[in-house]
Amino acid sequence: MKKIATLALCVLMLVLTAPVAQAASTPQAGAPKADKPAKVDARSTPVWVELEGTDSIGARLGMRLKEAFNGSNLFALNDKDVPKMRLLVSTQSEFPGRPGVGSVYSVCWTFTQGEGYLGYLLAREVGTLTADEVDALVDRLVERTDGLSVKYSNLWK
Repeated sequence: MKKIATLALCVLMLVLTAPVAQAASTPQAGAPKADKPAKVDARSTPVWVELEGTDSIGARLGMRLKEAFNGSNLFALNDKDVPKMRLLVSTQSEFPGRPGVGSVYSVCWTFTQGEGYLGYLLAREVGTLTADEVDALVDRLVERTDGLSVKYSNLWK
């Protein structure tokens, strides 16, 4: 008799909970949909690299900077007459008698509204480098350029 009562109670519980489980699994018309991330505008800063110098290490630095900006989704390498960040890179051989040993560099980040406008100095950096340090310096300069583009993002609007 206890077995029959227990079995009847189990069947009754199944019958009563089945509609609740089925209702929970089907979405309702007024229920909110699953969370989706909000679409964010892509951030792409127009930049241009101007190189001044005749040493081979400096030329490699300038070319690697242009390659890094061109390959990044955060930057658009652009020499057109638009508001942009300009990197003025100046290099010189550290020892004129031994040109392949090292190089002295200077980088100035400026904002230019367009041709004929006076540029605004945003940041600057001076240092020395060897041929082995070019890639690490390029990564650091690109990272700093990204930080400056975020800091001064109101200039590109």
